[in-house]
Amino acid sequence: MSIVHVRHIKTALESRFRSSVDLTDCATMRQDQVQMMFLSRSLAAFSLAHLCEVDDETAAGYVTDGFDDNGIDAIYFDHDDLTLYVIQAKWDSDGTGFPELGSVQALTKGFDDLLHTNWGRFNSKLTRHQTMITSALDDPNVSLRLVLSHTGMQPVSAHAKQLFDDLTDRINDTTNVLTITVLGQAQLHAAVAGSAEGTPINVEVMLYEWGRIQEPYLAYYGQIEAKDVADWWTAHGNNLFGKNIRKLIPKSDVNEVIAQSLLKQPDRFWYLNNGITALCSKVTKKPIGGSDRMSGGFVCEGLSVVNGAQTVGSIGTAARHNPNSVAKARVAVRFISLENCPPDFAASVTRATNTQNRIELRDYAALDPVQDRLRKEMLLDSGKEYALKTGDPEPAPENGCSITEATVALACSQNDVAVAVQAKREISRLWEDIHKPPYKLLFNSGLTGLRLWRTVEILRSIDGELRAIQSKSLGHERNVVVHLNRLIAHLVFAGLPMSQIEDLHLDMDLIKTRAKKLTDEVTTKVSEKVGELFPNAYLGSLFKNLSKCRLICAGVVEDNEQFRASTP
Repeated sequence: MSIVHVRHIKTALESRFRSSVDLTDCATMRQDQVQMMFLSRSLAAFSLAHLCEVDDETAAGYVTDGFDDNGIDAIYFDHDDLTLYVIQAKWDSDGTGFPELGSVQALTKGFDDLLHTNWGRFNSKLTRHQTMITSALDDPNVSLRLVLSHTGMQPVSAHAKQLFDDLTDRINDTTNVLTITVLGQAQLHAAVAGSAEGTPINVEVMLYEWGRIQEPYLAYYGQIEAKDVADWWTAHGNNLFGKNIRKLIPKSDVNEVIAQSLLKQPDRFWYLNNGITALCSKVTKKPIGGSDRMSGGFVCEGLSVVNGAQTVGSIGTAARHNPNSVAKARVAVRFISLENCPPDFAASVTRATNTQNRIELRDYAALDPVQDRLRKEMLLDSGKEYALKTGDPEPAPENGCSITEATVALACSQNDVAVAVQAKREISRLWEDIHKPPYKLLFNSGLTGLRLWRTVEILRSIDGELRAIQSKSLGHERNVVVHLNRLIAHLVFAGLPMSQIEDLHLDMDLIKTRAKKLTDEVTTKVSEKVGELFPNAYLGSLFKNLSKCRLICAGVVEDNEQFRASTP
């Protein structure tokens, strides 16, 4: 059926993208060549529209295919999902082929040039999006998704797969930053046919220890296997949340806690999680299990998760890391049937189940009596405000700071670079347990409000100088400043007289001037050391690798005695 499926895909592309895909650079080509260009570019646009849930005109605007495209046919940064999509599309007219090794090589090489911001190797179609791409690559929480879209039936060759595997191993140094997706003929045809999105989601579930509410509206509740939820996420992604107020929030403290509790204590997950609420157009009990309430099979038609989106996405993420652990967990669930409900009932349930305040890990840190003491001391000693909880007004820089800024400053000033790396990688982990390190290394009975405020002042001087360096730097040095800024700050603090920081007679203006000068020196030395030790590394992953950050620090310290304190 390959030729039939290809025809269906072609018809959809003609209908959706004929007027929006740019072909102005094809004016001198033969008509058959122009048609091939259109199909390839519209396939890239379709893939982007399908994966990112953007409209067709928007997707067409991010197509970069053309002369000197360096293997990249479309690129888009989804600000909501914090994901940078990089797409190569290959049109196979008869639908029987597979992606050529040369195309995969071009894609992986182009992707590598993109990560290293080698803009001179790309055409103007891509570089016009340079600001968008730079914004994405500068974000420490960004995810990268490399997509190969082709209309052939055959999978990529073993050699091509090896190229993808090698790239993934190199980029995913310590965390899963990069995901590679291959959209073949089957997936593309399913998307065109509407079975992948835009149609009702129907699932069959096994509900354990279930119960039923019949009046005034039918609903079932109980427990389901977490692995079943992971399967929903794999198959449908954000489409599961069609009626929800919000979709999955990427890289949030809460999601990380959900995923970690599932991976570390799957048998306790039901107790630690609030569960999932889903609306369904219809819920039907299957004959299997009869009236036994210990387990029962159910068919849920038109399913939409209206509360628990973060739980669903976190379970899906955890399943990619350790499916065996997820298989041991269950999660509470409610399936509400809308079959005989009034028209406004779905909206009422969605609104009611989402009117709750979100708690951040920094709010737990605010419960520590040390924090209240520091707040009072900063106000009395320096006349400065200290914002502790989520929602507290952020003071103007000259008037004070937040606990977030204070945590970063204190982390960078520690003797061990590990704390600075953690502050950059995932600051919320520093607040996770207020009774033990690393939190206690930062906030303890020995920390005074004066020391905290002066440490923040020094970090601001360092960051200001780093911004100045970044504004006049390109390529490797700029990427070092962006991604290794906390490591640089750590080394600068190590070169300052921090043991005297609470001396009331200390000239802080002199200290801040010294910090700026050191920032220039350290940045140069770190940039050189990174180029020497890890010349091909993706710096967006490198800063998360503690062992490599230790090697960089050790290399800088080796020739510079004033930084000796930076290695414990």
